Amino acid sequence: MNKLTYIDDCRLDQFIFKKLLSRYGSPVEVECLDTAVESLIQLKRKCLDADGLPDIILLDIYNPFLDAWNFLDRVQALYPVLAKPVEVYILSASRYPTDVERLKQYDFVKAYIVKPVTREVLEQLVREKELAE
Repeated sequence: MNKLTYIDDCRLDQFIFKKLLSRYGSPVEVECLDTAVESLIQLKRKCLDADGLPDIILLDIYNPFLDAWNFLDRVQALYPVLAKPVEVYILSASRYPTDVERLKQYDFVKAYIVKPVTREVLEQLVREKELAE
């Protein structure tokens, strides 16, 4: 089973995301967090525990307290000691070419996804992760 962490301070988006998963019987174990700070704390605490780490992180680019860029910089520093690769996908309500270009400096960032996340997008992420393993 894939573990996914969904980081978005909008509780409505979290609710919709969870409904999407439950409606289509997704095999993904999901944890929703309000801030990237919470996720960073968990990554640091579980960095040596492959089973405790998420396989995929979906991160809203505009996050309070710790924006996506600061989060990604911190994950990049932590990445070499993670017990397994964690794929990060950046979410945004709109597509900004400068943001998409800037994300290329992070090897673990796999894509920039325009919200809302659809069932098809989620299934593709899970399928690609399973094929890679």
